[in-house]
Amino acid sequence: MTELVPTPYVETVLREQDAFRAAPPSVLPRAVRSLATPIGFLTHRLIPPEIIEAAIRGADWAASSSIRKAAIQHDFSDLQACDEAVVEVRRWALGYAVTGGGAAGAFGALGLAIDVPATVALALRTVRLIGLSYGFGADTEAERVYILDILQLAGANSRDERADAIERLAEGRAAMNEGDWQKIVRLTGQTTGTVAATQRVAATLGVNLSTRKIAQVAPFVGAAVGAGVNAAFQNDVAGAARFAYRARWLEVNERIIEGGRVAQG
Repeated sequence: MTELVPTPYVETVLREQDAFRAAPPSVLPRAVRSLATPIGFLTHRLIPPEIIEAAIRGADWAASSSIRKAAIQHDFSDLQACDEAVVEVRRWALGYAVTGGGAAGAFGALGLAIDVPATVALALRTVRLIGLSYGFGADTEAERVYILDILQLAGANSRDERADAIERLAEGRAAMNEGDWQKIVRLTGQTTGTVAATQRVAATLGVNLSTRKIAQVAPFVGAAVGAGVNAAFQNDVAGAARFAYRARWLEVNERIIEGGRVAQG
């Protein structure tokens, strides 16, 4: 049996994957949480899990045709090319997040009713586009659950939640057929994913987004806050998606599972 030897670029990616796996949850919600307690009840009433469930169920899983085209115009067998495509997807997502968050933040608490569903929908589209960038686009129930688990990883509020999400993603990859790679399908219509996964993500993001957006209840001051927290959240989403789909790419192309190389005959 011959052991595969990773290229220098793959070795760099593996170190980045290990660093992501060991990192704590996002700093922003943890930092704000200690300051948000006095009015935390208000945002929890404005952003209940039911609102996020509805946003997930109603989200358009397709992105614009121009962005989708940009995401698939490269060699899926070239990891560096895939990573470069993701840079463009991340830039696109952050641009939309800043614009939408700033506009909604200007309206204070009222803006949250519009901003939160839009934030969730943008996050779902971002994850789907990053998956396409690595050659994964099957329109299956397993793929939808994988996307929802990525969203939960991005919104994890503790180390335990983060570790659980990473473990679920690993289990999801193990259950997927290798033939799903490069099954780029026409992404149209709406889908719900599984009820359990949707409810799990909604509960996690209800806490995460409430904490992040607590300052948006102040009109006009909230505009800057809305832009900033939306950008930070979408950056977390893009980072989680890159981690999850890189791990899948490495399993398919390099026979590397969770950092351990698998011998191949």
